[in-house]
Amino acid sequence: MKTNLKYVVLILICIFMSSCTHYIKPAKFDLDYQSLKSFRSNVPIQVLVPKNAETKYPVEFSGQQTTHANVYVDMNDLYKNAKELMEEVIIKRNVPLSNDSKKYLKFTISKVEWDVWAGGFLIGASLEFDIETENGYKKHYKVLDQSSVGVERAIGGTTSRAVEAIFQDEKIISYMESP
Repeated sequence: MKTNLKYVVLILICIFMSSCTHYIKPAKFDLDYQSLKSFRSNVPIQVLVPKNAETKYPVEFSGQQTTHANVYVDMNDLYKNAKELMEEVIIKRNVPLSNDSKKYLKFTISKVEWDVWAGGFLIGASLEFDIETENGYKKHYKVLDQSSVGVERAIGGTTSRAVEAIFQDEKIISYMESP
């Protein structure tokens, strides 16, 4: 019975995903604070993200299927979530935020992809982004998230994974603590 149910779910996912168009609104998810490095500073910092980004960004399908859903996301939603999460970490570490600080973390997304994993039982998403600082440090990252619920959840989770990656980077932590 369980095997039959799995096949029915797989068939429904395939039907649902084939040649459909989805405009998703990614949710913001909690961070794993235990994975983040500690830091302290009294120097104000600001978090910069692009403004007025693309509102109908096509999320690329990275799988082998020839038919799949067309997925679009408002990049402003992803940037808003990432900025809020980054600022949340900074505030929890008692570092002051200031919109006119010369010290900054600049977050820019370069690519968003999705795929079907585990024979259709998981949706995976990846987010490629750059983090840049005022002192010239720049690093490119690629993070992954997955969901058994759907592509919206997987893409939403990538912003949490991105912020976790940023605050695990030793050079970012050194920058945060620098005067």
